[in-house]
Amino acid sequence: RLSIMQAASSVFLTEMCFVVCGWMPTEKVHPLDDTLQEMFKGCVCMAEKAIKEEDLDRVPVVLKNALYFKPFALLTKFFPLPTYASYDPTPFVGIFFPLFFGIILGDVGYGLVLAVISLLIIFRSKKPIIQDVGKILSVCALYAIIFGIFYGELFGDLGHLLFGLKPLIIERQTEIIPMIIFALSIGITHILLGFLLGAIAAFRTKAKKAAFTNVINILLLLSIIVAVTLYFLGYPQIITRPIVAVIALLTILLLICGGILAPFELLSSIGNIISYARIMAIGLSSALLAHVANRLAGLTGDIFLGIVIASLIHMVNLLIGVFSPTIHSLRLHYVEFFDKFLQFGGKKFEPLSKEKKAAEV
Repeated sequence: RLSIMQAASSVFLTEMCFVVCGWMPTEKVHPLDDTLQEMFKGCVCMAEKAIKEEDLDRVPVVLKNALYFKPFALLTKFFPLPTYASYDPTPFVGIFFPLFFGIILGDVGYGLVLAVISLLIIFRSKKPIIQDVGKILSVCALYAIIFGIFYGELFGDLGHLLFGLKPLIIERQTEIIPMIIFALSIGITHILLGFLLGAIAAFRTKAKKAAFTNVINILLLLSIIVAVTLYFLGYPQIITRPIVAVIALLTILLLICGGILAPFELLSSIGNIISYARIMAIGLSSALLAHVANRLAGLTGDIFLGIVIASLIHMVNLLIGVFSPTIHSLRLHYVEFFDKFLQFGGKKFEPLSKEKKAAEV
């Protein structure tokens, strides 16, 4: 009844005309206009008005995802709706979550097992929510296979022992420092993207201070990364001093635009970047456990007993390899990434249909 009363407040009627004001998805404006012209021959006119800045908090939200991203809404639907000027979190999860999952698990054998399980879930289950789980798992399995080829891993080092499989890019069991650098590079890219999206959203809503604060955060992070890189590479101070001066200047600007707490929030962002090192650590532990499984199987001296022991350990490792990357990949999104640009509190678009009105009356 409240919805009916609210809708009635946007309807005006005189003896000669009527006016209806409301919201609707942009893609439905022209089809409705064509229908009105066809039915009423110009007696009913439709006009699309520009959204005013003061209306941004009232604009209802409609979330629509492409076919690939639809299953990933399962991982974001428990969030409140984003505001109209913010972003739908689902596409970002659809892009980065399976990527992080594959980087962490990174094993051709485990990926193939998960691919088979995901296909069974998709084609055997009749519940849409379970099918979505299978679809998400299938994408994650694909990335696990791809990175397994990059790492040269098939059930750990079993692929190397049996088929001579070699890493295409990096052997993560021995090249730990490059893997740490790789994981931190992912974190830098992810966090900078978050600040960039936050700046764009702030400029759209004309929140200039927030927009400039995000831009300064981006420049400061890049300057700090350059300064740290030059320091560890052993460059002389005469080269690093201008970078330090830029950092000092940007810090002053950050205090002016973001307030006294802004530098502390930047330090928190640096901690967020370091948190991405978990991508390396969890992946390394999975690879080492697979290596242990293969070695224990060889130490038994009995082929059948060895297969049983190796299969059990690989099964446990695979189970851990599903839950652990899932939890930590989602954490990197929910905690480190989303708070840089997402604004929640949007209102769901629920048009008052004729059937709904009749049922409520």
